[in-house]
Amino acid sequence: MAPPDSTANWRFVAGVSVLGLSMLLPLAALVVPFLGLPVAQSALIAGALVAGAPEVLMLLAVALLGRQNFDRIVGAAKKFLFTTFFSTPVSRGRYHAGLAICLLSFIPLYVAGYMPPWMPADNGRIAILAAADLAFIFSFFIMGGEFWEKFRRLFVWEGKV
Repeated sequence: MAPPDSTANWRFVAGVSVLGLSMLLPLAALVVPFLGLPVAQSALIAGALVAGAPEVLMLLAVALLGRQNFDRIVGAAKKFLFTTFFSTPVSRGRYHAGLAICLLSFIPLYVAGYMPPWMPADNGRIAILAAADLAFIFSFFIMGGEFWEKFRRLFVWEGKV
């Protein structure tokens, strides 16, 4: 059987566009608190951008691309991310920099919890806390594959001391 034709027809272009949009929508949720909407509306819109719309758009992308093209694109993206972040060992300096970012990202959380007057009000506080969360997540990628293996082993019971 011949491999499927993956020429750039309108379905392929539309499918890749919808797939890209589904990946960008969660990032758009970071802008919602700055729109000045009531809290309930902001929460609803941000929740839909993070948890509802990307999944629906992924299904639409699969329908437009076809399962084989979708699997090929996702496989290429996973391979790129794996080779970029996890295949080569990181240097000691990069590992320690990632560890420092990870630990320092907790400071705004403690300041907001124990000394709220020290934090700016309203959107400034949200921006600082969101940046701390993103720094925490980003630090895992800085620390590289060895850290992911150490982290995985925390949840594996080996039965020996």
